[in-house]
Amino acid sequence: MLKLILPEEKYWKTFLEGVEEYKNAPTLFDTNGIKSGLKFTIFSDFKTNSENDRLGIGLKEGYVKQTRLWLIENDIFIGAFDIRHNLNDELIKRGGNIAYYIIPSKRKKGYASLGLKLCCKYAFETLNLKKVLVTCNALNLASYNTMKKVANELGGYEDKPTFFPDKEEKRVWINCHN
Repeated sequence: MLKLILPEEKYWKTFLEGVEEYKNAPTLFDTNGIKSGLKFTIFSDFKTNSENDRLGIGLKEGYVKQTRLWLIENDIFIGAFDIRHNLNDELIKRGGNIAYYIIPSKRKKGYASLGLKLCCKYAFETLNLKKVLVTCNALNLASYNTMKKVANELGGYEDKPTFFPDKEEKRVWINCHN
């Protein structure tokens, strides 16, 4: 059964395996995201960091509260979803409310779409967000197609892209309630 949960220690080993897989199969679009888990060797440190982010404790300047969730299927870590609780000027241009990472061996199997829908449900039910912004590099067609697919299913629209000197960032708003 597929579920989106707050990190739990019983999945820590499969999370670390997923992070290692992700690290060993980088793509042009990988950001720090899931690989930030590499700086933690003990679950309690990772959990404390995640809880501090969720509660807004010790955030770097320009950062907002975020909840880190794990996509789990049959007790195996599949991916991570980070939901930013609000948007600042920078996140409206690049980053949005939700960032997600699916481990390489589970890509192209529908997990990103399923996880994004679960993430929207969590954002509505837990954070009271009516809609979320999801962004990606315009060349990342898999992520772009996922964003559009979920927006078509849940309601939403594609906003004007943001242009940077080195890239174009696609921007899609998705309704969290239906």
